[in-house]
Amino acid sequence: MNPSRGEPVATIGIMSVATNLYLDYWKTMVQSAESVSKIEDEVTFFVFTDDPKNAEIFAKDLKNVAVKVFGIESYGWPEATLLRYAIFNSQIHEMKSDILMHLDADMLFSRNPWSRVRSRLVTERICLVLHPGFWRPTGAQRVAFYASHPILAYKDLRMKVKKGGLGAWEENPKSESYVPRKLRKNYFCGGTWFGKNEAIKILLNELENQVSSDRAKDITARWHDESHINNWATENRHTIENPELCFDETYPQIRNLTPSIIAVRKIEKTR
Repeated sequence: MNPSRGEPVATIGIMSVATNLYLDYWKTMVQSAESVSKIEDEVTFFVFTDDPKNAEIFAKDLKNVAVKVFGIESYGWPEATLLRYAIFNSQIHEMKSDILMHLDADMLFSRNPWSRVRSRLVTERICLVLHPGFWRPTGAQRVAFYASHPILAYKDLRMKVKKGGLGAWEENPKSESYVPRKLRKNYFCGGTWFGKNEAIKILLNELENQVSSDRAKDITARWHDESHINNWATENRHTIENPELCFDETYPQIRNLTPSIIAVRKIEKTR
């Protein structure tokens, strides 16, 4: 309940694929969420893993968040990321939370984001997060940033002239994830996205069909699931969040932001 208004608070479900070594990353992520969350936040983690018993044992000691485990094949890379829409869609009827959020298994929570997540869905049904590598400050802050990073300013200008906009866009017109040059405005990360339950059901179904269509043509999108959600973004309404919900400190342009969810630097053997 909303303590100030007596209104019900939207429940939140976090969907992640965590096979092989990624289950260890996922457990660390859940522990970090446990530390910043309260019981009244009503957060459930939906984990899709090839080691369900391990995940269930881990979940028994949690107090501030809940866990529901789904067993899947031992997918490697890139299948675990490319097929995530189909994986989630296969159990969508079991995920009853009001808001469903996808997080890569290798994330960490640095502060409580749940009020912010709920607020982003007041006017729209889906929220996408700008990719930290292609996000830039605005106004005077952008001028100052480029003045102190002239090489990056040159690279950005070159990319805009050559590609039409900053981003790792799919350029194969035969792929369902292809984004025409004129539509290359905002580039979103695949690691964090969320929306109201019914809207996520529609999104998952559409993107699963896109990936299946590509695979039938023996096509793999440049950045897998991320390429497909960027295609979706050009054709559907959504709201936008900055990289504080998918923070990567290696990018100098976002260092003045205050992160809530942080992307972990992975070791190579995870692939």
